[in-house]
Amino acid sequence: MTTAGLPVAARPALAAGDAVLQAARGTGAELLARFPPRPACPSWPGTEASRQQVLARLLAPPFALDNPLSQQPRRLGLITVVTWLEAQPGGSWQERWLASGAEDRQDWRGLVAAWKAARTGASPGCLPPHIGGGLMLLICGDVIRPGTGWLLRCSPTPRNLAAEMARIRDGTAFAELTALCQDGSAGSYARLAALDKIAVIMAAKGGLAADITVGDCAELLSIAGQVRTGTDRHSSSPFFYQLLRAWGAFGEDAPATMRVFAGRGKPTCEQLIDRYHIRCRPVRDVLVDYLRERQAAMDFSSLQRYAYLLGKLFWADIEAHHPEITSLKLPRDVAAAWKQRVMTRTRTRTGLAGEPVTTTLARLDGRSVLTAVRAFYLDIAEWADDDPARWGPHAVRCPVTASEASHKMDRSRR
Repeated sequence: MTTAGLPVAARPALAAGDAVLQAARGTGAELLARFPPRPACPSWPGTEASRQQVLARLLAPPFALDNPLSQQPRRLGLITVVTWLEAQPGGSWQERWLASGAEDRQDWRGLVAAWKAARTGASPGCLPPHIGGGLMLLICGDVIRPGTGWLLRCSPTPRNLAAEMARIRDGTAFAELTALCQDGSAGSYARLAALDKIAVIMAAKGGLAADITVGDCAELLSIAGQVRTGTDRHSSSPFFYQLLRAWGAFGEDAPATMRVFAGRGKPTCEQLIDRYHIRCRPVRDVLVDYLRERQAAMDFSSLQRYAYLLGKLFWADIEAHHPEITSLKLPRDVAAAWKQRVMTRTRTRTGLAGEPVTTTLARLDGRSVLTAVRAFYLDIAEWADDDPARWGPHAVRCPVTASEASHKMDRSRR
């Protein structure tokens, strides 16, 4: 991306970085190793606070709104969300948030509705009012830190996150970042999208805008590319990185643009698989080894798709539903349940009465997933004859039959 989106006053700062770019040469993988994202922090003072401390802090300035009529609904929403989280297992608010399963749901509000229905006998489809504002307070108040992917894809997306971060946590930084875009060279939508991304990093990692690292920005762009839907060209735009760099958030050795991370070398097989956070190390290693074996015979786009099919749609899904599985040898019921899930997808939308409506649809590329998994198992079985020490322990019965992987029925329907 060029510097045309920034005002003239900011461009010298980017131009000065072109000389530094010589020191930042290397493959994308090498640069990612040099600029790692901040790891997720398991605990911090805000999430260890008691219920009384959380409510007292978040219902007082600067969190409280000046208008009492607007503040009362927000107060009710906060109390509802805090009470719901308090019913989840865990020793901190962050542990309770993760244990609630909200980050695995398209619309987290359904969990609160189900909890309230079980508690009060209300209709499960009746969403508690104002809980979006209550969750916003917990996020901006650094009581919980949702994952970056959840913040980018959740429904409904936290509204006005950047505005709330500016009002509550780091007003000076957001004012200065906004001022860099005021000459009109950057469109209003591009500016708002950039500030939203900065707010998302602050929400997921904690801290202020000045604490954001180069690795945090690269991580967000990688996740945005995975969860992006539709044709919104700003959803994966690196303009927010240029804005932060022109503002002076990074050191002198920071790359001039995000393009160097993707344009100088491709991610390794390890990085392609590690995108999906596979917990079982033996399976993760055999997936990496398998991609290495196939790498010479396919282009990078095909390799990346194989990593997605095997890492995300196959094994990450198995771990999500059956965390006790630690071998490629799947029980028949586990394999059958996975095949059922991979051939369909669910879509949740809000009905006319405000209730969540879930629709199950056929996955268009479901057969491709089954084909890739069958090829994976059969290749390992064949390679085990030539190298039993390496592949033999993983040569097990394939969970996908030839008829299940056949595209003949799909072609007949078409």
